[in-house]
Amino acid sequence: MAGVALVVLRAVVAVTLIVETHRAYILGWAHALDAFVALVGLFLFLGLLTPYCAALCCLLNLGLLVANGISNGFELGMAALTAASMVALGPGAYSLDARFFGRKLIKIPPGRNS
Repeated sequence: MAGVALVVLRAVVAVTLIVETHRAYILGWAHALDAFVALVGLFLFLGLLTPYCAALCCLLNLGLLVANGISNGFELGMAALTAASMVALGPGAYSLDARFFGRKLIKIPPGRNS
């Protein structure tokens, strides 16, 4: 179930970034920015280079927050925090990262339950 939840979280972060960036149209070069963001969103959705793409999503959301001001500040702030959580959580079992680099499994020794 945790792997499925991470797939959903990756999809939410990717779609939120694409929608918010497309809605912003900052600096007059929206088509190049849309193409770049779509590529980052696709990588994130597929789970390819997940920590790097999620960190980039977080930075892009914070950049949009600074560029747009307070009009949709709450949504952009929450999107940035969600992307930051993806950096910490990682890609999950159902990702290309897990396929290429192997799954990371954390095992807690028996004497360290506290």
